[in-house]
Amino acid sequence: MVEMEKIILATPHLKLAERYGFKRTHKYLYSKNVNLDEVEIIEERKPFSLD
Repeated sequence: MVEMEKIILATPHLKLAERYGFKRTHKYLYSKNVNLDEVEIIEERKPFSLD
């Protein structure tokens, strides 16, 4: 049997947590363990300057 790689997703947003079945793990944090192949990594980059 091949074991899937798992990651933990977390959010402080109650509405998102309820929609996706996250469990409350802290006073203001909801988490869920998911298989890595169920997740699409989206990276948004914004230019940043100290000038």
